[in-house]
Amino acid sequence: MLLKYKYKLKPHTIQAVIIANWLELARKQYNYRLAERLNWFEATRTPINACPLNVSVVPVDRIYQNIPEFRTQRRDGRKKDSNGNPITKKGDKHPNIINGYVVWETVQLADLAQTKKLFPEYKSIHSQVLQDVIQRVQTTMDNFTKPDKNGKTSGRPKFKGKHYYNSFSYPQLSNSHIVKNANGLTSVNLPKIGIVPFVYNRQIPAGFKVKAGTVIRVADGWYISFTIEDQTVPLRRAEIQPTEDNSCMY
Repeated sequence: MLLKYKYKLKPHTIQAVIIANWLELARKQYNYRLAERLNWFEATRTPINACPLNVSVVPVDRIYQNIPEFRTQRRDGRKKDSNGNPITKKGDKHPNIINGYVVWETVQLADLAQTKKLFPEYKSIHSQVLQDVIQRVQTTMDNFTKPDKNGKTSGRPKFKGKHYYNSFSYPQLSNSHIVKNANGLTSVNLPKIGIVPFVYNRQIPAGFKVKAGTVIRVADGWYISFTIEDQTVPLRRAEIQPTEDNSCMY
């Protein structure tokens, strides 16, 4: 079972400045990566009433501009086989383009190293926080391009203004990140930000483990939302599922 518990953060002045700066950099990175995806998406499509039948919509070199055909793995993969050996190893080559489609999430994740070279301010952000930005873009594009179980898709993704991008995430926080600070206050140890006190007004249930954490900006300050999980608690499913026959329609 997965749950989300939300708490009010009490960052020090310097910590609040760092958090606000990270959020703005994450927003800019989100917009840039989304622009990459939308530009490629639009470059490979044309209105059906104006589609040329004998030539490409745009030149092929423009479609795959600045996208290398392969990427080289820099370190051994985390996943291992039954013998304990990494499934993927340093030096392995993987395609960035499969059947004409760019593996955008992987391409953009790999390009974060170049981003840090061009814009050194991104070096201050924890790597997993930046990686989560790319994964958010991937989810947004999947919702736009892939129909759900009802055959519906979301609208065209929008760029985020300052008041519409309000969170960043640590995908791999754990119980060990919840600590006591020097004054004995319950705090969360946010990598590269520090130990930030929070209002621990509701205890995490016994048996649940922290899986991730999201720092959120709201009108009255900063909050953190922990994703917690207990795999021993089964998901409950109602015995009677709602249908048109057993539902009251008004």
